[in-house]
Amino acid sequence: MFKRILSLLAFLSLITTASSFGQQPTNLDPGPAELKDLVRRAGIRMNEYKAGFKDLTAAEEQLVEEYDHQGKVTKQRRISSDLIIYQSQLDPSAMIEYRDVKSVNGVAIKKREARLVSLLNKSAKADTVNKELDRLIRESRRYDLSHSFHGMTLNQGLPLDEKVRDAFEFKFAGRERVNAHDAIVVEYQQVSRNPSLMFDFAAMPSPLNRAQGSYRGRLWLDAETSQLRREVRELVLQLPSLSRPLVLYRFEFDYADSRFGFLTPQRIVMATNSRGRTGADKNPELLLGGKITFEYGAFSRFNVETPDASLDPPAKP
Repeated sequence: MFKRILSLLAFLSLITTASSFGQQPTNLDPGPAELKDLVRRAGIRMNEYKAGFKDLTAAEEQLVEEYDHQGKVTKQRRISSDLIIYQSQLDPSAMIEYRDVKSVNGVAIKKREARLVSLLNKSAKADTVNKELDRLIRESRRYDLSHSFHGMTLNQGLPLDEKVRDAFEFKFAGRERVNAHDAIVVEYQQVSRNPSLMFDFAAMPSPLNRAQGSYRGRLWLDAETSQLRREVRELVLQLPSLSRPLVLYRFEFDYADSRFGFLTPQRIVMATNSRGRTGADKNPELLLGGKITFEYGAFSRFNVETPDASLDPPAKP
């Protein structure tokens, strides 16, 4: 694995992209049955994304910002990396984001290649998947500030997943142009609990630690292919004493055409409303505490079939 990762780093800027689409035209505003079928097709496209989003790499620019109670930026960090979608050598179905950090605030990371070789060698000797991947995840987050997110490129369209889809209500919300493509806008709201969508707010200050969490948002689905071109997702807190839910996290996902037959991430923004206060109405409010913006160049796939391209799994004890 580490040999093929090293070999691709020098060629990231040489890859160009082309567009590829399936054929699923949707010409009219969907009624209830058509909307249900549109969401079903979008779920299929999402599964194709998950299946295809492996052995991919792209240049990544990350901007991390932290804010005070007045909404002013108190800390800022720019991190340039090569994002590598790493498959476990013990379990190929397990994938993570590995960030080979090139520079922080414009200062190049010294001995980067040697550190990467050492890290991958150690991971290859791990006897469990968790141990193998944990080293890579911790290394990827080494330069993060207190606000850190991981794994957001690996999955898309949360409410489209068949395991949780029944927990959401979907509504047609119009049509818009997204990156010169017609898109059908679908609004969603979580309306029931699901084991895969459980939240633990026990660590939050009272009275928010008794809140119920739920997701809401919008999907921009390509009118021809049903692929997800954009999503805005919010995790909100609800309390009987509040007249409106409080937004804890807000995510924005933008996807671009690629050469792989599915859309790939172009920009991801995660905002955390982690600063609390009591408002004029004596009710709790949440203010912006941190924001992370990821921007990606064109994705490429490195060859996994070449000789010596991967490491053998470690022998079981």
